[in-house]
Formats: sequence, structure tokens, C-alpha cells
Amino acid sequence: MSLPAPDTAVSHWSTLIEDFQASPLAFYQAVEEALTRRQVPQTQNSRVDHREGGLLSANREYLHITRDKLVFDICGAPFGTGFFVSWWLAEDAFRLNALQKVGAIFGMLLVWVAFWNMLGLILGSLILIVIVFGGLALASTVANAGDHDDLFLRELPIIGSLYVRLFKTETYYRIDTMLMFQQAVHNAVLEVIDAMTADKGVRALSETERRPIMKEFYSRKGA
Repeated sequence: MSLPAPDTAVSHWSTLIEDFQASPLAFYQAVEEALTRRQVPQTQNSRVDHREGGLLSANREYLHITRDKLVFDICGAPFGTGFFVSWWLAEDAFRLNALQKVGAIFGMLLVWVAFWNMLGLILGSLILIVIVFGGLALASTVANAGDHDDLFLRELPIIGSLYVRLFKTETYYRIDTMLMFQQAVHNAVLEVIDAMTADKGVRALSETERRPIMKEFYSRKGA
């Protein structure tokens, strides 16, 4: 599984709740339940480990929530006498290396030559174009339904750029949907924090403490 890095973050939020202790597992389960009640579409939940430092450092478990190319990593952990909560919203870090891209180009050329040999240059090329466009449309439909991600397809040379241009064009609706996803997850996290702190008589978060640090979605391309 590819994990995003902090430098790919779109927005970030964190707080340290003083004089409060909670189980990270219970916190993650409560957030998942809060998200389920909100019926946020096309999302998948899992648990992932991020290293605390370098190669030999310990791992820290995060709640991992994905939607399209966006990835939420939520952390809940004891820190001294308090409980630290943070989330990072980032773009998925999946990338093909140079060798994989060369292999993909070579594979596409082999397929084109095969159609050329079987059906001739013109007919073979036309049929291959129809198949490619049909396959891209199907991949977009499956990805939109949340049944499978399209990250590998987006990274393919030529075909990936064509796919993004045809089916993943940046629009007001796509940007608004990204913002809705961020707000829904953030609201779920705040709901859980409010419930847990209220049960133990801990001070509620202020309005300033509730605000995430955000970058502009519309300043990015191909999200």
C-alpha cells in the first residue's frame, strides 16, 4: 500500500487535549461509526502504520480513510497526561518508477502491433481506439462507484493523461465534493472528541482549536 507523505498534504488539523486519556482503538472505532452514520459515499477505511522517524523507528497506527485520490490519515495517541489527535488530508502518493513506465509503453506498443498484424493498420488502430476508450469509461465508472481505485491507470504514460483529461477533469463539483469529504471527516472527529471529553468533564475545544489549516483545492491540478 502506498502511503502519502506530509509534503503531499492538502490540509492538516491537530489538538492536544490536556488532562484526558483515551484508547486509540476506541477512538478510531468511534470515528468510523460517526462516518458510517454520515453515509459518506465511495470511502474505504483501514488501519496503516506510519514510522515515527527513520527506517528503524517504531510504527504509529493511523486510521486510513480514502476517497478517489484523497487520503485521510487520522492519529489518536496518549501524550503525557493528555491525548493527541491529528489528521492529515493528502493526495495518494502512488507513482510508477521510470522502469515501470518504460515497460508500460513497451506493452502498449506490443498490443498495437498485434492489432496491426491481425486487422491491418487502419482497422486495427480504429478498433484498438474504441477498446481503449470503452475501457477507460468502464474504469471511471468502477472507480466512481468506489469498487476499485484508478491510481495505477492515472499513472500510465499517455493513457493516464488521456483518462484524466476525459473523465477526471477539474470542475466546481469535484472541488466541492473534495471539500465536503474533508468537512464530513473533520465533523466526525470533532463529534467523537466532544462526546469523549463531555463524558469525563473535560473542557470542550474552542472555535479556534477546531479549525483546520487548509490549502486551496482549486490551486491544484489533476486532483
